[in-house]
Amino acid sequence: MANTTGEPVPGFPLKFTWLTGDWARVFDALCDQVKSDVARARAEGRLVFYLSCPVSSRGGGYSGTNVDIARYVERSILERWGEAFFVLNPAQYQLESKAGTGLIVKIASDLNINLDTLLATPPGGGDYMRLWTKVLVEDGGANLGRDFDAFYFLGPRDVFSFFTENGSQTLTAGVENYFARKNETDPSFRDAFSVQNITWGAPQPPPPPDPRDAWSKKRSDFLRFYALRASASFSLGSHDEWAILQAINARRRQQSVAPGMLDGDTGDQLAAFFEGTQVSIGASQGVITRGYAV
Repeated sequence: MANTTGEPVPGFPLKFTWLTGDWARVFDALCDQVKSDVARARAEGRLVFYLSCPVSSRGGGYSGTNVDIARYVERSILERWGEAFFVLNPAQYQLESKAGTGLIVKIASDLNINLDTLLATPPGGGDYMRLWTKVLVEDGGANLGRDFDAFYFLGPRDVFSFFTENGSQTLTAGVENYFARKNETDPSFRDAFSVQNITWGAPQPPPPPDPRDAWSKKRSDFLRFYALRASASFSLGSHDEWAILQAINARRRQQSVAPGMLDGDTGDQLAAFFEGTQVSIGASQGVITRGYAV
């Protein structure tokens, strides 16, 4: 499949590179599905959060664990804010989750696209950011993100709460308990963290390099990532979603500039939260590095 680079929303100042052909067709249909879910929530009178969170595996993290954390935070937001809110959790629409995989499989079937051929060239970050840019920005009007009320950026406190909800006193204990439990019960997790040719309990270790050292490093990297890095701060997609938030708010302010004002009214901006606390004035307008944007 070929790639193309452009603005997912013409005129909106973010560019990505994505796959054309069948994947573009699948993502277009997926975009319609997500927008339909948001529209249904708005028709019910609910306020809409967008949950910005790590999804893909990198730096010692694991996509399945990221999906688990995102679902936990989604539930936590609804428990805290109540039934008047709807949380759009992107992990539920991506291949990293069972729900997302099932949805994409169904879309491919509906479009008569061969799934094996499709998955031979998996989508990347640019494909997903094309999707989420369109979902977040397009609103059937001036493309000011009017279908959303707030962004919620997942943070370390959210991750701590997830790993200690089972009664663990420390984050170390929580992560290690989770690792052990998933390694016993989840075949995909066990495969991801397995190392071949390990002989457990052997009186003499195998010749160097000892594969048990590689297994120990994977476990250590897992602990390091979820103890220190698992948040929107270390997610490339979240960096781009921060840029989307800033661009939307800048455009909303521009619409309300009055004579004698240097900038527009901040009262129309999208709200932003980081691990449950509203982002400060300075941080909400601070520039950060981009993720998948080109």
